[in-house]
Amino acid sequence: MSFKVIKNFLKQEEADYIESTMLSFNFPWFYSGSVNTPEDNNRFFFSHSIIHEGNINSTFYDNIASPILKILKPNKINRIKCNLFVKQNEQIKAGMHTDMEEEHMVLLYYVNTNNGFTLFKNGDKVPSIKNTALIFNGKLKHAAVLQTDEKVRININLNYL
Repeated sequence: MSFKVIKNFLKQEEADYIESTMLSFNFPWFYSGSVNTPEDNNRFFFSHSIIHEGNINSTFYDNIASPILKILKPNKINRIKCNLFVKQNEQIKAGMHTDMEEEHMVLLYYVNTNNGFTLFKNGDKVPSIKNTALIFNGKLKHAAVLQTDEKVRININLNYL
């Protein structure tokens, strides 16, 4: 296995707080016209940038990122991006990709439970289960597979060293 799955990554009250915050009317989501790759250009999702190119970009840093970072303790953070995918009629696979060209690690934190999952190029699948962290080398190609059961699939994507 080339990745690590950590269930119950945060304290339950922290996981519940992050989920309720990100599902609230007060959390700003921004339209993104394609998911990952050129073949995804007819799909869309919503995102919220917490850290971009190492700089804090959001007033939600303390409430959303800090609990995760206290456990992860990265040396360097390049990006923290929140993703919200809307319910689909069928499980659509986004394009296989890596998040960045340079060396990095990825932590995907699943904010809510749904039947979407992360798919790796070798066929391994990690289900979207609330309060689960998926950690892997950023060179591994992966793709989001969108959900059909819940209105939204939310994850937090950290790229770090």
